Amino acid sequence: MDSAFTHVLLQTAVIGVFGGAGLVLTQLYSRRGPLIYPVYAAMLFVLALSLTRAAGLGFASRFLAALVGMLISTAIAMVGIGVFAEGTRRALLASGRPLAPGGIPAWAAPLLLLLLSTVSAAAAYVSM
Repeated sequence: MDSAFTHVLLQTAVIGVFGGAGLVLTQLYSRRGPLIYPVYAAMLFVLALSLTRAAGLGFASRFLAALVGMLISTAIAMVGIGVFAEGTRRALLASGRPLAPGGIPAWAAPLLLLLLSTVSAAAAYVSM
């Protein structure tokens, strides 16, 4: 691997970690609807700015770096909210309330991967 690509990949990973923390905090403390969209928009803006500094990288390398950052942030958000939801679920069960069956639909993961790939490609294209 090229050292410039490794440097950009580490930068986007750090952006992804901070973005994931922002997503978790937004989801935990927001009471006004889907406020994760501005957090994702801010992450894409910062990723695109970060990728503009890598003048020697092509589109594929920029796309891969942006996708890594987005996947890291989304994975952190999913794990963080999953832990919070499990605690809430246990508290509801302990109080004797019935819970409706639920789960993630089968089409959710491919759709999420498609959306993350699309916005990562957009960030990579804009950064060129």
